Amino acid sequence: MIETKPIDRILRIALVVLLIGSVLFLVGHAYRLHKREQEIAKMALQRTQQMLHVRFDAMFHEWSDDLVEEVAAVSNVDSISTNHLRERWVPLMNANWAIVSVRLGDERGNEVAIYRGDSSLHLLRTEDGSKEHVPQAALLDARGVPDSVLVPWTWYEGYDPRERIWFSKALENERDEPVWTIRQFGDTAAKVLQVSYLVRGRSSDDPYRVMLLDVELSRSDRLDSRATALREHGSMLLVGDGRLLFCSSRIKNGDMKEVAEQVRRAWTTDPDRKSFSLEEGERTYLALMEPYLLNGLTLHSCVILDATPISAWTAADRRVEYTVAAMLLLLFVLLIGLWWRGIQRTALVRRHLKQNQNQARKLDKVIGEREVLSREVHHRVKNNLQVVSSMLNLQAATLTDGPVRDEFLRGKRRIDTIALVHHKLYGLADLRNVDLQVLFTQVVEALAEMHRPQSRTVSVSVDTSGIKSDQDTAIELGIILCELVTNAYQHAFPYATGGHVEVSARNVEGDLHRLVVHNNGVALPPDHASGPGKLGLELVDALAEQLDGSFHVRVNGGVTFEVLFRMKRPAANGTTTNEEFASGDPL
Repeated sequence: MIETKPIDRILRIALVVLLIGSVLFLVGHAYRLHKREQEIAKMALQRTQQMLHVRFDAMFHEWSDDLVEEVAAVSNVDSISTNHLRERWVPLMNANWAIVSVRLGDERGNEVAIYRGDSSLHLLRTEDGSKEHVPQAALLDARGVPDSVLVPWTWYEGYDPRERIWFSKALENERDEPVWTIRQFGDTAAKVLQVSYLVRGRSSDDPYRVMLLDVELSRSDRLDSRATALREHGSMLLVGDGRLLFCSSRIKNGDMKEVAEQVRRAWTTDPDRKSFSLEEGERTYLALMEPYLLNGLTLHSCVILDATPISAWTAADRRVEYTVAAMLLLLFVLLIGLWWRGIQRTALVRRHLKQNQNQARKLDKVIGEREVLSREVHHRVKNNLQVVSSMLNLQAATLTDGPVRDEFLRGKRRIDTIALVHHKLYGLADLRNVDLQVLFTQVVEALAEMHRPQSRTVSVSVDTSGIKSDQDTAIELGIILCELVTNAYQHAFPYATGGHVEVSARNVEGDLHRLVVHNNGVALPPDHASGPGKLGLELVDALAEQLDGSFHVRVNGGVTFEVLFRMKRPAANGTTTNEEFASGDPL
């Protein structure tokens, strides 16, 4: 019921609603902006982390490739000569400042190595794990030639390459690729990675040899290049216990040093944590920690981002808030004007609403009466057909067995099937949109009862794809279904093994549909066009023509009956009619 309210009351309600809506909108929009800033920061962290991993891949693969190349050269010689050191190892270290030593050790404890001193390269030789011989060392000149004879190197006394983890890891490595470890001795142990590889000899008698590159990441400038967006972020590479392998210049000497230390301590305390948010002064920093896998070693890369400038990226959205607030104020003014016009139409709307309600009640009453009448018609048709069937049954009882009596009984059966269809329609809930799945299932079940015991060994499946039909089309389809399923029960399965009947209905296009009844029984006899079932197939063909369609029979692993028909559409006057072909070939 529509009521007329005082103007002041409507204005108060409008103001309250507008105020609440404005507050909810602005709060919700501010929340969404905050979430968007978080998503932008998260995406920036992930993309920077991906870029950092790409650089790691390129850097570590380059050192691995250098090692594999040197291993290939070593595999072709029995011992390392001075010329080999000068021609291969010295140029390798001069070209890669991050490589601090190149070593080659064997299973007997012998090792030859070049390591980088403060400003020069040194040659070091160890025999039998330095058990009986002190390791010998010499300084190399710019050409890679020792500028003096080898002298004892007491600082290296007691060194045995076989006791180092890189040697055992290379021997245990099942993957045919370089294996990575962390240096366990020396002043820079925590900052040096070791990549080693097993050198396979030319014969089985050759001793095991392992080649090693010591790499100090802090000497490499590839991760701190200004040619990439990484200069806007801080990055670190950590060992699993929290030791720092590498950090970018912005962390080492910039404004992120303290933040990076806080992230490192927090991650060391909780290694499963990946995301971090820290406040430093007036700035907000976000960090993302992810594992980086090498063969034999798991490192952890961290990217730190200053999230403060991200708020400037959403300044345009904040201007939208102010614009929307102004629009809401304008909307308030418009609401007052609209209400004033609406109050004048209230009485007219009330009258129309009452008229519509009366018309709706009358229409529901007419539809209900028509529904009841339609059900009564189907019920009476079913009863009348049963009376006719009973009369034919009495008449057939007076006839002797023979063709005449058989045809009499066939006619009676067809009347029974028509009565069956009307009976099933009478029981449906909606006669204006008949659900073919429900109708066909009930008809098939009733036919199975009528044809016992032949139907006991025959299974039937029905699938109509949810198609709904008007009752006139449903009656004709039901009669067609009765004829084809009955034909299957009577002729398709002459043996006790039984079989299967499949009923399906599909939409072809537009109002054109296809009904298929397939059985896997025996094929039709050659004289089926003139045999006992001829009239039934002729009836199906005639009903298909009434439905503006056609009837086809195929024999392929059984018998397939196909009926193409057009579904009736509601006409303007409430009746139904068949649509004519708009285009295409005739059936």
